[in-house]
Amino acid sequence: MTKNQFWILVLMTGLCTTVGCNKQQYGLPDQTQDFAQTVTYNNKVDVVMMVDNSSSMSQYQNKLANEIPGMIVALDQLGMDYRIVVITTDMRTGGNGGQFVGSPKVLSANTPSLASTLSARIKQGSGGSDLERGLESLKTVLSPTYLNGLGAGFLREDALLAVLALSNEDDYSSGSVASYVDFFDTLKPKFKGTTQAWLVNFIGVPSLSSSCSTALDGVYKEPGLRWIELANQSGGRVEAVCDSTLSQAVSNVRQRIVEILTDFHLDREPNVATIVVKINGAVVPRSTDNGWEYVSDGQFIRFHGSFVPTATDRIAVDYSPAGAT
Repeated sequence: MTKNQFWILVLMTGLCTTVGCNKQQYGLPDQTQDFAQTVTYNNKVDVVMMVDNSSSMSQYQNKLANEIPGMIVALDQLGMDYRIVVITTDMRTGGNGGQFVGSPKVLSANTPSLASTLSARIKQGSGGSDLERGLESLKTVLSPTYLNGLGAGFLREDALLAVLALSNEDDYSSGSVASYVDFFDTLKPKFKGTTQAWLVNFIGVPSLSSSCSTALDGVYKEPGLRWIELANQSGGRVEAVCDSTLSQAVSNVRQRIVEILTDFHLDREPNVATIVVKINGAVVPRSTDNGWEYVSDGQFIRFHGSFVPTATDRIAVDYSPAGAT
């Protein structure tokens, strides 16, 4: 023991004698990260709704449009700061792909009659090219040339980019899926180096073996393999377009977006067994279905189910750092 360590020990013993001590731990102190008062997480999300407007798609557009009012209400209740645009797969000469459709091009919570405007915009009809090139359309509108011109005011550096693709077929854009992953990774680097900053969700035909492989109208459908691969790469959702309604599909996509936005990064690596999470003073259970989980690859808390917090909730995470004794 060094001379300095001796006098520190004497001082601590004297304090305990004078004022009394509970169980003393000579280790790393407990940590409390209190995310409170105002918006406590990144609540910004920029949404691109990629709508296939080829033949036979009108029925699916209508089903998606029907879910828009509920989706908007849910986003507003959670305090999301969102911007939404709509594009199509029609990249032929004279087609309306590769651009934000409608006016104003960028929709937000401040847009008058937002739900009805967005619902109508999704109904792009079935007169577009049957050679779907949604990925090319997406890459075009997210290019610097477009974003600095006609697409100005949409993409924000600190917002999650969430793509919702609706199609009953695969994509036939040029370029490999890997090249599009590289494009998105460059466009939207990970938040804090760990959390995905872009997300592709797909509502379409999940596989040939699914009930969605042949639609009720008898038109052959094919799995959206390239969209599915992108969804898997980004941790997005894959949902069936042939369900009687798309209510659950849209709900699942919305939940996935909010889960990522409400990630709480910890300042230090925790002793996971000591983590206590509270929302507005109430303890949240540890559960990957309805509660919180700790994601070690990124060192953050992720919320699920009914415990996903709103932007005004007070969140407290208490824990002992790893290595504390």
